[in-house]
Amino acid sequence: MPQAIPILPSVPKAPGQAPKKYQLSKPGFHFSIFSSAHQLAHDWQAAQPDQNIFLQPPYLQAVEDNPPKRMRFSYLVFYKNDAPIGVAYCQVSNFRVDDSVKDSTTNDGYPCMIKALTRFFKKLVVSQLDHNLLVCGNLLLTGEHGFYFDYGQINKAAAFELVEEALIRTQDFLGEQKVDIDGIFIKDVSEEHRATGKILVDKKFREFTFHPNMVLEIPAGWTTFDDYMKAISSKYRVRAKRAFRMAEELEIRELNEAQIITYKSRLYELYQEIADGADFNMVVLHENYMPDLKRQLGDDFKIFAYYRNGEMVGYRTTLNNHHELEAHFLGFEQDCNKDCQIYLNMLYDTLRQAIAEGKKRVIYARTAMEIKSSVGAEPFEMYCYIRANNRLMNKILPSVLEYLRPPADWVPRSPFKEKTD
Repeated sequence: MPQAIPILPSVPKAPGQAPKKYQLSKPGFHFSIFSSAHQLAHDWQAAQPDQNIFLQPPYLQAVEDNPPKRMRFSYLVFYKNDAPIGVAYCQVSNFRVDDSVKDSTTNDGYPCMIKALTRFFKKLVVSQLDHNLLVCGNLLLTGEHGFYFDYGQINKAAAFELVEEALIRTQDFLGEQKVDIDGIFIKDVSEEHRATGKILVDKKFREFTFHPNMVLEIPAGWTTFDDYMKAISSKYRVRAKRAFRMAEELEIRELNEAQIITYKSRLYELYQEIADGADFNMVVLHENYMPDLKRQLGDDFKIFAYYRNGEMVGYRTTLNNHHELEAHFLGFEQDCNKDCQIYLNMLYDTLRQAIAEGKKRVIYARTAMEIKSSVGAEPFEMYCYIRANNRLMNKILPSVLEYLRPPADWVPRSPFKEKTD
């Protein structure tokens, strides 16, 4: 399987290279731009969050060393009176809308000429959209993994303003590196911080949402998977037990680093089977991403392979993020899903793992919201902000975003027994 090769100019890894320093308009504040996660040392680590591995060097280095197709990176450290107080993680992604979006309605037979013409003009518009986006956040994850500040040193509104100003300066820095940026994208702001995000709207950013983040909160009293089974209604217990019976022929093995390297081509093949069927993809993983993630994170990254008759037919991955278990990329054969309900079993197995490891919640992320809600996950909306450098493009962005928005055609479920006073 060929490896994904980034199209954008690469940045040479030079751990001794000095970062670029910029003053900010707020008195006493400045920031530095690092071009490689291998440069991050004391200042980044002094300001990084203790409870988020996705803003810590081991994870960042694994992504940088095995980048998704057409991606490069910048790392920002913010200072107040020369003391590091915040960090921001930036990905530069070359985004072609017609490559990333699949029209899920192309087989409806065109019931009328107007609908056919509408689809034609939509395709004509998106085929012209080929841009380099400066993303503050992580396209491989769902959640607030773009920036972090010590809010004892700065309030949230001021932090948002610093990030916006720093992203403009970072855009200029990248221009000096012959990377032209067409827009700025601030990804995944929670409902808690949405009011502060209005600062971005006032600066001509367009607010939008895609699928919500699906999260399952684990009550403190659950110590085994049986506690979960007791908490759900009889209807959903029957459903779960049926799924378990259908998967009895599957053998599950946790893969070590050597095995991940040995089977990386098969893992990537299964990943592509799922990714190729998705309606929307902003990233294409590097084949070496998962082996290197295991090397960097050790037991904090796990791959569980599912075998039928000795053949690997699927796998799931998880990331240990302190109190949270993050369900990461997965892959499986579609025929096995029909025969064994492998995907539903993977959702249950991830919850079983989280309970056994004493986690407070499972992050199931976006996509497949209805089946995730049937296991017990609840939707949490994440807000994104984008601003095109071209004024005309920025004006038509709402229409483009509406076209890209996946249909909200799912029904929330809850497996849990109704609470009575």
